[in-house]
Amino acid sequence: MKVNSATTALNGTSPKTTVKNAVILAAGKSSRFRESGVLKPKVLMKVGGLRLLERAILTLNKAGVEHFRISVGAYRDQIVPEMKASKRLKGIDVEYVECEDYEKGNGVSFGAGAAGFDEPFLLTMSDHIFTPATVESFIEKTAEQPHLPALACDPKLDEVFDMDDATKVVSKDGFINNIGKEISGYDLVDTGLFYFPKKYGKRVAKLAKDGAHSVSNIIQEFIDESGVRAVSLPDAMWQDVDNPDMKKEAERRLMSYLVRPQDGWVSKKINRFFSTRISFALAKLNVSPNLVTTLVFLLTMIGACFASSGVYQQIVIGALIFQLASILDGCDGELARLTLKTTRFGSWYEQFASNLRFIIFFEALGISAWRATGSQLYLFAVVILAALAVYMLGQMGSLAWGRRHEANPVPLIPEAQRPRSSSTLLDSIFNFWRELNKQDMLAFVTFLFCLVFLYQAIFWLALFGTTATAIMVSKSATASAMQKEGAASTVFDKIDPIYFYLLGVIILSALVFNMELDVVAKSLSAVGNKLFLVFSVAILWIFANTMSIRILVNGKVSFPDLLFNQLTGEAYNTIIPLAGLGGEPYKIKHLTQWLDWHTASRAIVVDRLIHATTGLLFASFTVGITLYYVPLDAVYYIPLSIFAGLTSIAVGVMIWLSLSNAPSRIAGYVLKKLKIVEEFRSDPIPAKQFFQAFFFKFLGRSFNLVEIYIIFMIFGLAPSFIDLTAVAGFISTSATLFFVIPQGLGVNEIGISTALDVLGYTAALGITFGLIRRARMIFWALFGVTLHLAVSVVKKLSWSRVVG
Repeated sequence: MKVNSATTALNGTSPKTTVKNAVILAAGKSSRFRESGVLKPKVLMKVGGLRLLERAILTLNKAGVEHFRISVGAYRDQIVPEMKASKRLKGIDVEYVECEDYEKGNGVSFGAGAAGFDEPFLLTMSDHIFTPATVESFIEKTAEQPHLPALACDPKLDEVFDMDDATKVVSKDGFINNIGKEISGYDLVDTGLFYFPKKYGKRVAKLAKDGAHSVSNIIQEFIDESGVRAVSLPDAMWQDVDNPDMKKEAERRLMSYLVRPQDGWVSKKINRFFSTRISFALAKLNVSPNLVTTLVFLLTMIGACFASSGVYQQIVIGALIFQLASILDGCDGELARLTLKTTRFGSWYEQFASNLRFIIFFEALGISAWRATGSQLYLFAVVILAALAVYMLGQMGSLAWGRRHEANPVPLIPEAQRPRSSSTLLDSIFNFWRELNKQDMLAFVTFLFCLVFLYQAIFWLALFGTTATAIMVSKSATASAMQKEGAASTVFDKIDPIYFYLLGVIILSALVFNMELDVVAKSLSAVGNKLFLVFSVAILWIFANTMSIRILVNGKVSFPDLLFNQLTGEAYNTIIPLAGLGGEPYKIKHLTQWLDWHTASRAIVVDRLIHATTGLLFASFTVGITLYYVPLDAVYYIPLSIFAGLTSIAVGVMIWLSLSNAPSRIAGYVLKKLKIVEEFRSDPIPAKQFFQAFFFKFLGRSFNLVEIYIIFMIFGLAPSFIDLTAVAGFISTSATLFFVIPQGLGVNEIGISTALDVLGYTAALGITFGLIRRARMIFWALFGVTLHLAVSVVKKLSWSRVVG
C-alpha cells in the first residue's frame, strides 16, 4: 500500500548511470538493539548525524539513484511520519510500501518493494552504510554485464568486523558459487548491496509470493538460473549495523573515511585526530559545513589581528590561533562528507575562503615585519601579495563560473605537476615542496617559525608560494578559456596575463612609494562624496557607446537591451583580464537573442575595431595639441612626436581594415572554430554606417575630458582646456603603449603623474587622480555584474512561475 510519494528528484551532480531506482528494506524488528535496551527503531537511530534510513537514501541518491521504494513493516507508524518530516529528503522521489507479512522474512519485504520497478534497480538494507563512491563503483561494474543480477562483495576478509555474523561468498569465474553464513572456503563477503536488471522486479515479487521468504532464497533462485555475479570491490567502505558494537564500528569507519589520501603529514598525524571528532559532534548538532567555513575564516581574522602587531608574544598567539583554525579547517569538508552535504558551491566556497585566510594571515606577518624593522620593502611586498591575491581569487571565480555546468568540476587550484626528469634528487625536492605547500603543513610550519621569531622568513616564503600558485591558477584559467573558445595560440597567448598584471602592480607600487604620501592622503580626504560626480560622468560615454552599437546592428535591437549589453559586457571586460576583451563573447551571446550569430559577431568585431581606432585617433589628437601648446623637453617631445605620427598612420590602417571584409572574416573564422556556423558571409560594413558609429564612439572618448575636468575641480584646481587635453594625451599614450597590462594598472598612473608634473602641478596628485578613476571603473563593473545577476534571477523566477 502506497503511503507517500514525492514527485521530483533531487538535482545534483550524479554520475552517468542507467540505475535510477532502489529498494531499501526497513521492515525489521531491530531485535538485537531491543535486547540491549534500545527501544527506538534501528532505522531511525543516528550514525554520523543522519538516521540510518536517511543515510541509505542520501548515499544512493548521491550515486545517481532518483526513485526509492522503502519496504516498511514493524514500527511503520514511527518510521514513515519521521522520515516524511526529514528536510534532507525533500525533493527526492520516495515511496513507502507497507508490507503486512513482513514477519515471514525479508524476502517478502523485498518482493513488495521490487514489484513497483520494471527498470534496473538496486537493493540494500536500511541498516547498511556505504560511501557514495562504493555505490558508484558497484554500478559502474554492473554495467559490464547489465543483463545479469550482481552482488557487491568485499575481498578484504581480514577487515570484516564480525566474520561470524557476516554472509560469506564463494565465487568462481566472477559468479557466486555458494553463499551463506556457515559455509567454508569463502573468498568474499556479502556487503548487502545488490543489482537487478530490467524486468526483474516482477520476477522477485513472484518468487516472494511463491514461498521464497528470504532475500537469500530469492538470490539462490537466480544463482540456479542464469547466475549472479560476485562483483569484487577492493576499495569498498561499508558496515552492517545490527547491534551496538557494530554501530560503534560504523562510526569508526566513517571517521576513517573522512581522512583523505591526499592529506599532508600534519593533517594525518595531528589535525584529523581532533577535527574528525569535532565533526562528529557538529554533525549531531546539524551544523552547516558552510557555517564552519565562515567561522574558521573569522577565527583566522582574529589570529591575523594579533599577528600584525609586531610584538613577539602577540605574533605567537596569532600563529597559535592560525594553527587551531587549520585544524578546524578540515571540519567543513569532513562534515559535508559525513552528512552527505557535499555541494559544488560548498567546495568552491571552502577553496576561496581557505586561500583568502592564508593570504590575509601572511599579510599580517608582513605588516608585523614592517612595524618591527621600519623597512618599506615589507610594505612593498605586502602590496604585491595583496595584488596577487586579488588576481588569483578573481581567476578562481572566473574558473568556477566557467565550470558551473560541469558534472565533475576539477579543483580551482590545479595540482602542481612533477617536472619531467629522471633525477631522483629533483623528484625528492619537488615532493618536499609539494608536501610543504599543503595548507596543513604550511600552517604548522608558520606556527613553528613564529615561535622561534622567524616570521619574516615565512612571510617571504609565503610570497614566493603565492606567486607560484597564482601563476598555476592563471595558466589553468587561460588554458580553460582558450580551449572553450577554440582559439588558435598566438605569441601573446603564450605569455600568461599574470606577468603583465604583476608588471603593472610593481610599476604602481614603485610609483606610490616614490610619491609624497601625505599629499595623496590629503587629496583623498578632500574628495569625499564628490566621488559620485566622477561616477556619473561615465553615463555619457556609456550612452554614446550604446548609440554606436545600435547603428552597427541597424536598430534591430532596442536601445534598453543594447544599454544592458554595454553595461554588463563592459563590466566583464573590466574584471576579466584579457586585454579588455573578456566581455566580448558575452556581448555576442546576448545579442543572439535578436540577431543571428554572424551578424552579432560582426557587429561586436567592428565595434571593437572602432573602439581601438577612436582610441588611437583620440591619443593622436590630444598628443598633437599637447605638442603644439605645451613646452616640452626633448625627452618628452621627440617620443611623443613619433607616437603621434605612428598613431595617425595606424588610424588610417584601422579605418581601411574596418571597412574591408576583415570583420566578417574574423567573425566567421571564430564561429567556424566554435562550430556555431558552417559557412560565413563576407559582407563589409557600409562606409556611412561605419562613420556614424565612429562619430558616437569618438564622442564617448571625448567625454573623458569632462571626467578629468571634474577631478581637477574636486581638487580645487581650475585647469585650462590645454591642461585637460595634455592629461588625456598622456593617459592615452600610456594606455596604448602598454595595452597588454590589464586595465593599464600602474602605467596610467605614471601617465597622469607625468602630465601633472609637466603642467606644473604636484605629481603626487597623479596617484589620487588614478585611484579616483579606478574607483569609477570598479563601481561600474560591480554595477554591471550586479545588474546581470539581478536580471538573471528575475528571469528564472518568472520562468518558474510560468512552468508551475
